[in-house]
Amino acid sequence: MLLVSLVPGVVWGAPPALAELGEGVGLTVYNQDFAIVRERREMSLSAGRSEVKFKDVAATIVPESVQFRSLRPPDDATVVEQNYEFDLVNASKLLHKYIDKPISVVTRDGDLLEGVLMSFDDGQLVLGGQAGIELVPRGENVKDIRFSALPGGPLTRPTLVWLVDAGQGGEHLVQVAYRANQVNWRVDYRAVADQQGDTIDLSGWVTIENRSGRTYRDARLKLMAGDVHVVEPEHEKQRRNGRGRLEIAKQLAEAPAFEEKAFAEYHLYELPRPTTIKDQQTKQIELIDVTRVPVRRKYQCRGEGDKVRVILEFKNARETHQGLGIPLPKGPIRVYQQDADGEPEFLGADEIDHTPKDEPVKVKVGYTFEIKGERVQTDNRKPARRVNEQDWRIRLRNHKDVPVKVEVLESLERHNWRILDQSHEFEKKDYRTIAFEVDVPANAEVVVTYTVRYWW
Repeated sequence: MLLVSLVPGVVWGAPPALAELGEGVGLTVYNQDFAIVRERREMSLSAGRSEVKFKDVAATIVPESVQFRSLRPPDDATVVEQNYEFDLVNASKLLHKYIDKPISVVTRDGDLLEGVLMSFDDGQLVLGGQAGIELVPRGENVKDIRFSALPGGPLTRPTLVWLVDAGQGGEHLVQVAYRANQVNWRVDYRAVADQQGDTIDLSGWVTIENRSGRTYRDARLKLMAGDVHVVEPEHEKQRRNGRGRLEIAKQLAEAPAFEEKAFAEYHLYELPRPTTIKDQQTKQIELIDVTRVPVRRKYQCRGEGDKVRVILEFKNARETHQGLGIPLPKGPIRVYQQDADGEPEFLGADEIDHTPKDEPVKVKVGYTFEIKGERVQTDNRKPARRVNEQDWRIRLRNHKDVPVKVEVLESLERHNWRILDQSHEFEKKDYRTIAFEVDVPANAEVVVTYTVRYWW
């Protein structure tokens, strides 16, 4: 059973065997720029109440989403207070910690100056010693500043600091789950049609971007597909909108395809092996790779000047081809077709939405050069008050050496309408759209006409 809910918080439902798994990290990434992190660690806890630091969490953690559970011993410890500390070490913070404490300063000439740090700014250090107060210019004059220790425990990594109540002391296996922002995934598809355009080779690659400020080593990776409703506080929206661009390193991973399963109203894709996702990294993993998928090439005339669209369509079903029949996450798809030399040439690009199994996938790849459609209004009458009648003519010209079928889509102007006369049978698509399926012979022309009456 999955351990996370579909909202920013986390819901537990772990099977008993989870306590036997030992340390590890799991990552469920949503395609809405956040992830749920689940991590098991061995931690030494004292009996009773004590302060515990859980280090190396994501810098983009949502603190209110954190959940803690003791797995071994089971349910033996609880968190009664939590602080998220991101006070990472830097030069100014270290100097501030050492006010009224001894430090050593090495100048560029090699001189060693020792004393109590009384104050500092960007220009100088103020040291107090037996000889009095000494002002030490900073900048190029200071080669090194030496400290005895890290006073007050400055942190080198983002850390959760808890006040924990434990029933017994010793080593505990705990599980922590939280939401981390700025982790995202998407799918990019590539389709290569054969020379005849009857089949395509379809591949899909998952791209994961990790900008959360943490590396997830040997993580169990899951991807959640679907539009999950998430409510964000206003301050979180402002922080996310204001973040700067980050330079991203790229890595191509050798990986098997993801395993897909249903989860609630969404779909979950799980990589069957551990993988490491580094901070500030873009990782790509193969999702789907099927060859020779039969496709239907459709032509569609929508009154866009004389242009006729080209649409490739196939059914996402196992009977269509082995390897299909799984829900396809939404993402851009780029279409190529092999030329006479067998080289793929770019045809066009589109985006498919989340597509369940047994549903059609329609990809608009552009406009055909050899089929033209001319749409003209030939008459406009008002036979009565609040009544309007229009005559339309769509001329389809096929310059190909093979016959084609063209779908003529007509958008009607009002919701009160009736077709009085037509040259071809039509289908009502919705309350304001009708479609004619027209067979156009090779090197020939076909004319579609209809008369529509509107009233109000």
